[in-house]
Amino acid sequence: MDSVFAKTRELGEALLECETYRRMKAAEEKAMGNAEAAEAMATSLEKRTALQDMMCQDNPDPGAMKRLSEEMDSCQERLQMIDDVVALMEARNDFNSLIGQINQVLQFIVTGRMDESGCSGDCGSCGGCH
Repeated sequence: MDSVFAKTRELGEALLECETYRRMKAAEEKAMGNAEAAEAMATSLEKRTALQDMMCQDNPDPGAMKRLSEEMDSCQERLQMIDDVVALMEARNDFNSLIGQINQVLQFIVTGRMDESGCSGDCGSCGGCH
């Protein structure tokens, strides 16, 4: 079992060194350094938390929930207009895609099967296994 965790640690270290991860971290730093982006992200998180809290109540106010939902939508629209946030979302998507490819390879090695939705089986179209 120790060898499994040692290899997992090696994989984690390799991920920290890969360009996709570095690009994501740089995009996070840039977005958080952008005052407009940081404020919009904080507001969006605040609205989301308030909506989640409200949904946990026994009888949440539908009008208040609708208002918060609309405010969250407005925050998301605002975020999508900030270049640093768009770059961050793209970088996170790229990193998540890399993690998905890694999971596909692990699944194939362990089970001999590929998830039909994530891999065509034609490695020529995938950059993850080469």
